Amino acid sequence: MGNTLLIPQLTNAHVHVLDYFLMDIFNKYYIDDVVGAPYGLKYYYLRRVNPESLRNGLAMVFRRIRNYGIGCLLAIIEYGRLFTDVVINEARRVGLCIIPLAEPSAFRVYVKPGEEEDVDEGFEDDVRYFVDNGLGVSLISPLNYTMAELRLVSRLSGSRGLPISTHVSETEDTYLDNDLGRALTTLVTGNTVFVHLTQLSEEDLAKIPTLPVVTCPRSNIEFVGRLARVGAMLRRGLKPLIGTDNVALIEPDLWDEMKVMRLLMNGELNSHTILNMATSWAWSWGFGYIIREGETMRGVALRIGYENMSLDYVYEYLTTRISSGDIVYLIDGSSITRIT
Repeated sequence: MGNTLLIPQLTNAHVHVLDYFLMDIFNKYYIDDVVGAPYGLKYYYLRRVNPESLRNGLAMVFRRIRNYGIGCLLAIIEYGRLFTDVVINEARRVGLCIIPLAEPSAFRVYVKPGEEEDVDEGFEDDVRYFVDNGLGVSLISPLNYTMAELRLVSRLSGSRGLPISTHVSETEDTYLDNDLGRALTTLVTGNTVFVHLTQLSEEDLAKIPTLPVVTCPRSNIEFVGRLARVGAMLRRGLKPLIGTDNVALIEPDLWDEMKVMRLLMNGELNSHTILNMATSWAWSWGFGYIIREGETMRGVALRIGYENMSLDYVYEYLTTRISSGDIVYLIDGSSITRIT
């Protein structure tokens, strides 16, 4: 394959793909007005659109994602009962491994004090449908559901080993409303995925058991102005993953995420650790791929653009210089696809 490096295909651990049609209004409106539930433009549009009309757009999104060397993605699917089939089919059509995280159509803007033991019938019906069909569950925030609803998801999904993903303390107001406490009280199963965590202190992170956590560097800086305390996560013994968040607003390019992470962490993370966040740590949670004897090869061949590069510099080279233009081949078992 010439002068190349071979690494596992990357895992995008948090991506919203159903808002791709909103990218031309980036920076024109407040973020909640664009993608916030339930009144944002994304939700308004998805309540009215025919899922089949999104196929061509999703196909373009997934081809682009694939060409970044991404092999697996944890995809949030709003109104999951309507859109899960079209999202899964189009992702698989280009060779992506997709972990579908289907969002119930029923959620609450506010949970009133007297409602904590209530369970919305539509919510329960959606969750049971997802679990019966082997789908993971996406919850907007622990604040959008009653404690009884959160326990229901945990019990049903946990019994099948299916993942549950939820945004935790992405913004100051959700942190102050104790979304972390609600999540820790109800949602902690082996495959619960906490995403963002930008507002959490070291003391808060110490409360989180060993489960998948995801940081979205460019999205968090763009919309919240701060990055999660990834160094504290590592000291806690967590293995954080990397996601790109909303396709409409952030290009789903994990190489850019790694570069930003390396710069913003100011030496607190080494390049090897950052690469683990995009590859083998995801595999350790059951997502994505690893290269080892006995496993089907799922790799990315990356062109090295300079002569006589020292092997001591490989990790730094990957996190500072590689871009999508350096991806030469995607390897899937006996299939080798050239990227042009």
